Amino acid sequence: MTELNRKTAPDFKEIDSINFQLPEISTLDNSIPYVEYNMGSQELIKIDLVFRAGVKFQSKPLQASMTSEMLREGTTNFNSLEIANKIDFYGAFLETDLNSDFATVSLYALNKQLDYVLPMLKEVVTLSNFPQKEFDKKINIKKQQYIIGQEKVETLASKAYSHDVFKGTKYANKTTIESFDELSHEDCISFFNECYNLNEMDVFVAGKVDSKVKTRLNELFGQKPLTHSVPEFEIGKSEFSPSFQFIEKKEAIQSSIRIGSPLISYEHKDFTRLKVMNTIFGGYFGSRLMANIREEKGYTYGIGSVVMAKENMGNLIIYTEVGTDVTQATLDEIRKEIKLMQTEKVGEEELYKVKNYLLGSLLQNTDGVFDQLERYKTLYYFNLPNNYYSKYIEEVRATTPEEIITLANTYLNDLSFVVAGSQSVS
Repeated sequence: MTELNRKTAPDFKEIDSINFQLPEISTLDNSIPYVEYNMGSQELIKIDLVFRAGVKFQSKPLQASMTSEMLREGTTNFNSLEIANKIDFYGAFLETDLNSDFATVSLYALNKQLDYVLPMLKEVVTLSNFPQKEFDKKINIKKQQYIIGQEKVETLASKAYSHDVFKGTKYANKTTIESFDELSHEDCISFFNECYNLNEMDVFVAGKVDSKVKTRLNELFGQKPLTHSVPEFEIGKSEFSPSFQFIEKKEAIQSSIRIGSPLISYEHKDFTRLKVMNTIFGGYFGSRLMANIREEKGYTYGIGSVVMAKENMGNLIIYTEVGTDVTQATLDEIRKEIKLMQTEKVGEEELYKVKNYLLGSLLQNTDGVFDQLERYKTLYYFNLPNNYYSKYIEEVRATTPEEIITLANTYLNDLSFVVAGSQSVS
């Protein structure tokens, strides 16, 4: 056995490829898409039922989130306690997730217990009945959380940012205190019937998958004929116009800053190189914003910028919380860093480090079968080619300092500024 020399650092190896595997794609008998990753070594399986039931589809604020949260609160045949007990008894785990575009119901289970828990999965996504008592309890809790949140500068800034950057589209946050009283449990039932139906569902399976998994899912979901009548959806027309907004919160000891704009998404030719530019600017712990405003100035514990991709549009957001006495100085430093990105070439060493960080993150995020499934969903829902991640590596490695300047001048202009705090700034 060779003894390790712990005084010598391990060799550094550049990442030029990843072991990203593609799933097997088929359909259930009624043409519901079925995507399978059979890669696991443990007797564990994950089943995701994904519906086009994200926040953008709701006709009232809170409708999508309340529907998602209520799915486990009761069905035609079981109450919430019976659902929880049955899932727990077989060592399984059932969760719901929601974002702007999609709603997901996920089941984690041991293979040998699937026959016992899969019927409960079907029960939840086809027979939820949204009991009034449970609805009232949840909506009151959410209302109290909203009231408490309105006392926080970060909540005020985030909501104003969403309303400004996504103005005119169904991605904008339109929740008010009145929204909680205006939503009824009948609204959730209506949303459930419209969006949580088999016409809107995709099935994703990952883990150690044997042949009976698809057979069983086909028995449960693949026998009902589909109408293929999916309502047309319009995201709306963006009405974004760059602005500066100050929201006064008297006696606040901190200010919350949100800066951003609508942006391109995955399918745009600039998206990958834009991620390189943004990572340098504020996208990781070693970024320029962190080095300046956290490490050098000590104005904040954390600051960052994120390039986010949604199905119908993307957005950029720069975010931080700072003391009220250094709010103006922080804004000045952010503007300074933007100007530097637009005028000065990034050094080769800094660019090299960021490229390796991005590729290392990709490698880490494709490490296991569940991670590979999540990365494939990006390809699936954004209509990206199967070689997207190979191209991603090539584009990251090929990004030049000159391109960084061009991207900064293209995408770091015309930004909206939102500041919530007790002292006015500009």
